[in-house]
Amino acid sequence: MKQVVLSEDKSTVELGMGLIWAEVYQQLDGTGVNVVGGRVSGPGVAGLTLGGGFSWKTNQHGLTCDTVESYNVVLPNGTITSASSEINTDLYFALKGGMNRFAIVTSAVYKTHKQSSMIYGGSRFYAADKVDALLNATAIFSEINTDPKAQIIMTIEGLPALEIIPVVIFFYDGPDPGDSFAMFDDILPTINGALVQSFSSFVGGQATNLLSFIRGTAHTLSVSAMTPAILDAIKTEVESLAEMQLLHGGSLVTFDVDPFLQYGQYATDSAYPHSDSPLPISLFSTWNLASDDDFWYDATKTAIANIKQVAVQEGLFKDSFTAYPNYAIAGTTAQQLYGAANAARLRTIKNYIDPGRVMELAGGFDIMG
Repeated sequence: MKQVVLSEDKSTVELGMGLIWAEVYQQLDGTGVNVVGGRVSGPGVAGLTLGGGFSWKTNQHGLTCDTVESYNVVLPNGTITSASSEINTDLYFALKGGMNRFAIVTSAVYKTHKQSSMIYGGSRFYAADKVDALLNATAIFSEINTDPKAQIIMTIEGLPALEIIPVVIFFYDGPDPGDSFAMFDDILPTINGALVQSFSSFVGGQATNLLSFIRGTAHTLSVSAMTPAILDAIKTEVESLAEMQLLHGGSLVTFDVDPFLQYGQYATDSAYPHSDSPLPISLFSTWNLASDDDFWYDATKTAIANIKQVAVQEGLFKDSFTAYPNYAIAGTTAQQLYGAANAARLRTIKNYIDPGRVMELAGGFDIMG
């Protein structure tokens, strides 16, 4: 379950589902090839792949699931088989975003792509008074960037009794970013961790395991562009949530903004629909006590609903946009995750792949509801 098997011609690699992405990148380091995988070190290969998989390579190659050539699986009835574009094609579709609802995936074969020995990347941390300038720079980057090798994640964090903390993670798939991030250059960070390094070192240095060992939830919304109005709405919600932390045992709220290019050009027939290149906004809320569960679930939903209202007003929300499964809050319906047509198709597949509902024992979203 933790194998990394590179094909002789290096065009594909088989990854065991027991791996985390740090292990994958460490073993591929120096081979001259890489995969479309996780952006931080801790998440597992299985979860990211089966939920879709946004990556530092998404601008260039699509989601992780778009690069999977085949899955090796154990069906709910115990049959060992595979799923690809040639065999068990419905299951192949379902596993591309359908998560753990259909079969036990033991490994998958991924397409590889060339990887330079060095890239430019890392995090810059800023003081709270730089938030507005950073949001403006993010909007400019989202509007004018055309280089698929250049990518950022803009993060705004709120901690109890502290000012909000803005962080930008920069990535350029090569050693010289040129002027790709010039709009950020005049904004002085308190800590600058962006440098030329290997891809493996870069990912290994990113914060990870956000929701481990604490109470928390994620939630998400997709938009068509990261405009000043959307980014300002996100700032407002971070500030509002942060003000509630001391009274309700909150430990962290963080919004992540991902201004990708038109990655939908690489989309394959998948359970998670992404041919329209939806741009994910993710919110993570964490807290300390079970007695505050209901409050923070409701507050998290309200924050995303408020941002969606702005997106609708700005014409940035499409009916085709669904909730990205790996960021979706508990209770999200199949239609909200996959759209009506894909949800209906997944229910049909579920009925003949798992009539006994064996995979329901693993927990997760309700495909049949």
